[in-house]
Amino acid sequence: ADHFSVTHYHISEPYVDKGVDGEQPDARLAAEEEGKRLEELNREVERERREQLEKANLRGSQALKKVHLAQDRERLLKELEQMQNMDRMRRRQIVAQMPPQLFVPPYKQMEIKDEWQRELEFAFEDMYSEDRKMKGDLILQFEPQPLPASSDRSQDKDL
Repeated sequence: ADHFSVTHYHISEPYVDKGVDGEQPDARLAAEEEGKRLEELNREVERERREQLEKANLRGSQALKKVHLAQDRERLLKELEQMQNMDRMRRRQIVAQMPPQLFVPPYKQMEIKDEWQRELEFAFEDMYSEDRKMKGDLILQFEPQPLPASSDRSQDKDL
């Protein structure tokens, strides 16, 4: 208890200021100004709310357009696929009705013609040799035949 000491401090300045004689602000004007400020604030809030609604409507319409475009695209793709399948079927029918010679390459066509020519030659040789009873190579066994007698008039026609 000996260690505690008590001091008193006195402030030299006055605690209360003396009011200055001045005009007191008009409460009615202050109330009107406050009313105008609140009204302006309410208008600002209402304007922001309308802008947000407009933006939300705009976003919604754009999203709806995207959805419609996606649906249209899907529908068009399905229609295209159906049309492609129908075209493919029509082409298959047309190709099935075409003669197979159209699809043979030219070199193969030449081979087929040569083979056909050989078969015709062999058939002719067989037919000719049956009549004459010849055997072996026909070229060597052919006998030259004399030319028919020609007259002046028929010579031009025969030539």
